[in-house]
Amino acid sequence: MQSISSLFALGRRLKDAAWFGRSIRQQVLLAISAMLVLATIVMGTTAVLNGRQSVNVEIEASMDTAEGYLRELVRRIAAENRLHDLDDLVAREIQHLRHARVYVQDPGKPMRLLRAPETISDIEDADDRTPDWFEHLMMPAGGNDHTRVINVEANGRYLILKGDPDDEIAEKWEQLSAFSTVALIAIALIMAAFYFVLGRILRPLTALARGLVALEAGERSQRIDIPKVSEVADIAVKFNSLACSLDQARAENGELYRQIQSVQEEERREIARELHDEAGPCLFGITANAESIVALAHSLKDNAALQIGSRTEEILSIAARMKAMNRALLKRLHPVSVGKVPLSALIQDLAYDFERRHPDVRIRVMIALSDKTYGERIDLTVYRSTQEALTNAVRHGQAENVIVEMREVASGDNPENRFAAKAITLRVSDDGIGLKPDAEAGFGLSAMKERVLAAGGSLTITGEQPRGTTILIRIPLQPVRSNNGISHNLTRVSA
Repeated sequence: MQSISSLFALGRRLKDAAWFGRSIRQQVLLAISAMLVLATIVMGTTAVLNGRQSVNVEIEASMDTAEGYLRELVRRIAAENRLHDLDDLVAREIQHLRHARVYVQDPGKPMRLLRAPETISDIEDADDRTPDWFEHLMMPAGGNDHTRVINVEANGRYLILKGDPDDEIAEKWEQLSAFSTVALIAIALIMAAFYFVLGRILRPLTALARGLVALEAGERSQRIDIPKVSEVADIAVKFNSLACSLDQARAENGELYRQIQSVQEEERREIARELHDEAGPCLFGITANAESIVALAHSLKDNAALQIGSRTEEILSIAARMKAMNRALLKRLHPVSVGKVPLSALIQDLAYDFERRHPDVRIRVMIALSDKTYGERIDLTVYRSTQEALTNAVRHGQAENVIVEMREVASGDNPENRFAAKAITLRVSDDGIGLKPDAEAGFGLSAMKERVLAAGGSLTITGEQPRGTTILIRIPLQPVRSNNGISHNLTRVSA
């Protein structure tokens, strides 16, 4: 039972692969081909049955005609006393007979054929041009058993008349061959016509499929022409309406995220300012007082003074670590130099800071940018994206080597965004464990995606074990406006 179930399952999979995995045009053409093959089988079977019946009727009619003619011929030859020339006379007179062979049977001798040489060669030619399998199919039921015996009373000889369907079958073969040739040409023309007609009919659906793929890839300006086919035209109108709604929703989401991002950065700046203005002086006061206590303890000579000095040194060490942590936290919360120093210097400093904190990771930076800042919005987007990409590579990817590439490209280098005059591309590649196929994007990657989206950019994440992960970000340097006046860009996220 299990093997039968396996066979049924295999059959279903083969059916799905052979049918459902094909395009609509291919499915329609396959269905038409199957119907034509079935019709050909039915027509062929009908032609064979009708042809066999026709051959049988034709042979019977020819035998009746030939028998009557031969009996009259023998009677006339006997009346003229020319029976000694029976073979030659009969051979000459029966050349016009169709579908019959005449044999003569002498007493005590084998039966021999009475036919002129040219007639025999015609029969052999007919046999040669007809395939054996077709002769077998067209042979009447019971075989060639049409035999009539005519007695020549004067000399005890017999004329034996046998049905000969070969030339009739040859005629059927010629007719069927001609019909098959015409039918094959007609079928080929019909299939070619269906192929091109289906292409014209299904072209709007193909355009709709391409539009859906483009829309999924983030081409928010994607629209399709309204076809003349009413059913597909309704779908196209709904598609364009959906694309407009998605375009507007994405623009609104982008604007909302930009506002959230602005509030978030303002909170970061406020926290950084509080840490700098409040925690910094407190740590400085702790350090100054501890150093004063150390100096005072060194002036004393008893054992208690040594203990006080030792404890105070520990306080100074802790205060130093807290000041280092405070500086690092200030830098992560709000890099003071963002928007003030060149972007290339910011990224170089970020990579150096990561290498210093993770000495077992080698970070290679390749930057081809102008020695300038691109504004706080773009600089901060690139900085935060690079920061998140490096964090993922080191913390989650367990990478040992990371490559950071950044360059400025013209619109011709960006086939996905033909509207942007210039753009910055950021590529971060690592040799870590890579992304699992079913892995979901974490909070960091989601935040990176939203940040890039808010800047009107595109984000592509590719990864497959064990080849590591590559993050490619493209951010336009100029705002982009769509047909409806909403500022946007093309955004694509894949993993």
